[in-house]
Amino acid sequence: MEPTRDLHPLLASGRLLLVPGVYDALSAKIAERAGFGAAVLTGYGVSAALLGEPDFGILTQTQILDVARRVVSATGLGLIVDGDTGYGGPVNVQHMVRELVAMGARGIILEDQRWPKRCGHMRGKAVIDAEEHAAKIRAAVEARGDAQFFITGRTDALEPHGIDEAIRRARLYKQAGATVLFVEGPRTLDDLRRIGGELPPPLAINLIEGGVTPMCGLEELQELGFFSVGFVLSGLYAAARALGDVYAEIRRAGSSAALGERMMDFSEFNELIGAGRRQADDERFKA
Repeated sequence: MEPTRDLHPLLASGRLLLVPGVYDALSAKIAERAGFGAAVLTGYGVSAALLGEPDFGILTQTQILDVARRVVSATGLGLIVDGDTGYGGPVNVQHMVRELVAMGARGIILEDQRWPKRCGHMRGKAVIDAEEHAAKIRAAVEARGDAQFFITGRTDALEPHGIDEAIRRARLYKQAGATVLFVEGPRTLDDLRRIGGELPPPLAINLIEGGVTPMCGLEELQELGFFSVGFVLSGLYAAARALGDVYAEIRRAGSSAALGERMMDFSEFNELIGAGRRQADDERFKA
């Protein structure tokens, strides 16, 4: 069975799949509560939330695996993990894939940037040789074995080398065994049309608020040939704005009274994190 079929049943029906980005167990629980069945664990978000650092290759493989394990344990989401460059060569990629498969994650995104990498919508990116990244894709496929775990081959070549080279690389990564193709950072509708028209499906795209890719409507993206649309930083940006507003109001007024419905209260938040279930378990085992 094609690994994407279980995780993405909408692929078979031709409907577009919306994928939110999560960055810790709490954001993943909130995404699951909203009704999503799958999510992307964003390296940009984990670097920001865990380290307070930008997506500049500071995050380690151990750190992203630790957060992934926490998310998988806390939710039933089909978790797609941003694997950056794999944090090394093919052997490092294989270690990461085996760890993700063992914990129950459902996929990995592997990009062809030169280390230290950076967010795909930032300037100054460089890419490794395409054959070198194709070898990482083949290593990931071997490490996956028979698991229903899909591999997204991402190229960041568009910004430094242009759309022709990005398409060439994506085709090579498909030949190497990538399940999904992802050309990062298209800047125009013409770029999107070429990606959708010249590459074999399934194709993924990220929409980043303030990023370089046009914020197209879902119907238009589907017509262009994309099956998965990731709003991978929307939750992170919304949470950052909310925290800033709340802290500023408390600092200004010495009270949270004016925030009203913009906040969860004690009982609602406890329901979200399952406090009632834990309370019941505790009471069952009391002498």
